Amino acid sequence: MDYTVTLFIAELAAALAVFGYALKRRVGHLMMGRPEKRTDSSGRRIAEFIVLVLGQKKLFKEKFGLVHFIIFWGFIIISLGTLQFVGEGLKEGFKIPLLGTSPYFYLVKDIFSVMVLAALAAAAFRRFVIKPERLDVNLESAVILSMIAGLIITELASGGLALAAKPDPVKEMAPAYRLIASAVMPGSGFNPALGHKALWWTHVTLLLGFMAYIPYSKHLHMLAAPVNIFFRSLKPRGGQINAVDLENEEAEEFGAGRIEAFTRKQLLDLYSCAQCGRCQDSCPAHLSGKALSPKKLLQKMKDHLIERGDSLAIARRDGSGEMPDAGLIGQIVAEEEIWACTTCYSCQEQCPVMNEHVNKIVDMRRSLVLDRGELPAEAMQACRNIEKNYNPWGLGWYSRGDWAVASGAPLAGVDQSAGDYLYWVGCAGSYDDRSKNIAQSMVKIMKEAGVNFSILGSEEKCCGDSARRLGNEYLFQTLAAENVELLNELGVTRIVTHCPHCFNTLKNEYPSFGGNFEVIHHTELLADLIARGRLKFRGDLESLRVAYHDSCYLGRYNGLYDTPRKILRSVPGVTVVEARRSRKKSFCCGAGGGRMWMEEQGGRRINGMRVEQLMEGGPEALGVNCPFCLTMLEDGIKALGLEAPVPTLDVAEIVARSVEYTVVEIPEEEDGEELVS
Repeated sequence: MDYTVTLFIAELAAALAVFGYALKRRVGHLMMGRPEKRTDSSGRRIAEFIVLVLGQKKLFKEKFGLVHFIIFWGFIIISLGTLQFVGEGLKEGFKIPLLGTSPYFYLVKDIFSVMVLAALAAAAFRRFVIKPERLDVNLESAVILSMIAGLIITELASGGLALAAKPDPVKEMAPAYRLIASAVMPGSGFNPALGHKALWWTHVTLLLGFMAYIPYSKHLHMLAAPVNIFFRSLKPRGGQINAVDLENEEAEEFGAGRIEAFTRKQLLDLYSCAQCGRCQDSCPAHLSGKALSPKKLLQKMKDHLIERGDSLAIARRDGSGEMPDAGLIGQIVAEEEIWACTTCYSCQEQCPVMNEHVNKIVDMRRSLVLDRGELPAEAMQACRNIEKNYNPWGLGWYSRGDWAVASGAPLAGVDQSAGDYLYWVGCAGSYDDRSKNIAQSMVKIMKEAGVNFSILGSEEKCCGDSARRLGNEYLFQTLAAENVELLNELGVTRIVTHCPHCFNTLKNEYPSFGGNFEVIHHTELLADLIARGRLKFRGDLESLRVAYHDSCYLGRYNGLYDTPRKILRSVPGVTVVEARRSRKKSFCCGAGGGRMWMEEQGGRRINGMRVEQLMEGGPEALGVNCPFCLTMLEDGIKALGLEAPVPTLDVAEIVARSVEYTVVEIPEEEDGEELVS
């Protein structure tokens, strides 16, 4: 009697039981988190699911993405063939329409099988021979690669022996089957039918074993990642930090000091991580030798989630109801990891499964600041300065508009209404001596172009970007509420600012607090004025090679890459030099996430690394669009001690020195020297 079906059902039931048990545990772990609504815009979610999951779009950001694409689609096509393969092993003559009856399907399946084997060999060579730092070399990786290869090899060999035992015109189209069948020598004594059966069982056991193993391995991302991508945040990148309800008296904590304080989507990220290391390869903190690795951060949090979830389940099952130790910060994630992040978004830009690293770090910072009252000394001083004088330098709030006295910039609500544009100068443009020149340049340009604008002067306050990213959500919300109230009172509808951090905050975060304004970056305004002929350039300009630096908050957060380049290329004599890391792959200056106000600890200085990258093209000046980047790159140039240091210039400064003025004259610098020789 043939017990094939009985044994198969027993084996399938065992595999499903192991798989189901593990999956139930994992889902239970996710349910520990806070609920979060991610069901809006279903049409857009489906469309992006097709592009990101089925199309594997983000994986093609690097050459090796093709290998994963082949494995991904090859696995899908081979799995369809597996249904037919398993079915005919259980019942002779079993045929699935369009699969088991089509010779062309067998041809396509065989081609993909060979391609996947080649891709697996390339992946194994890369991981175990080349050994890039971002990839883990461990037994689990070897087991998974071996199991996938074993599945393909046993299916091809078994199918070939079946063809040798019994000719089938449909399977004759499969080249691998035909090759294996031709290798069976007549009269050799080898029984191809028996060999086929043995390999069929080997394949089935491997297949069911692989299925049962998935929820216990990193390949859980095969199940979690598609769901994670579907429920990705659709908010603007710069507005994805969730607001905290500070008036919720029932809240146990305002940050995330425990793993269950994260949302379920944030926890799903941990299971979706494929440990590919793309985030780590682009993280300035990691590359400069700091403690933080985005990949390892998620790995540690995942391990803790599993341990925490299982411990809680045991406590409930025992009836004790006692919560086991829930320590996350300090025990699982070191504080130095949390504070090393520059929130540059590069990790999320590169992540193929749409994990959201930055929000987790900000939430843990909130726990340290709001729940524990802990903040690095320099960051604490910056927050105190903002509380007292509404700027991180701690200079008198009443002197915020002093820089504009000589320029004659009109004050909103005093000299006139807000005008067509409210020029939001920001703290750096108001107080930092070097950055004041950016603000002065913008005033000169706008006057020359006839732009109807005004500034707030001493009424302007810090936008709160640094406070929020340092975890001081209370301070941020206080500033946001006060600024929004003032702007609405003045009837402001359009805002222009030269600071990408102010730009991002006003544009993407203030709407949650009632501030719905049209916000543009100064490069957008400059590009528009130049395109409309409102600015004319001098005819005696010398050539200037500019290495342009994409700031994180203008580039990755808000997608403005071409506009600043378009401005620079429109200036006669200016040549834009592209850095090795530019646009979406640009390297952070090191100032984001409140790091502007903190000293770097350990490893190399990020700003020094960025200057070295920009200097590779032999520029005569570095071009920036952000006052923080301006400061960091100038400091980086000084630290490197270059024999012939190059100047760092904001795009507005380059335009201002190049315009042929008819309304105002550009006064000479106080020291009598030009910014660029």
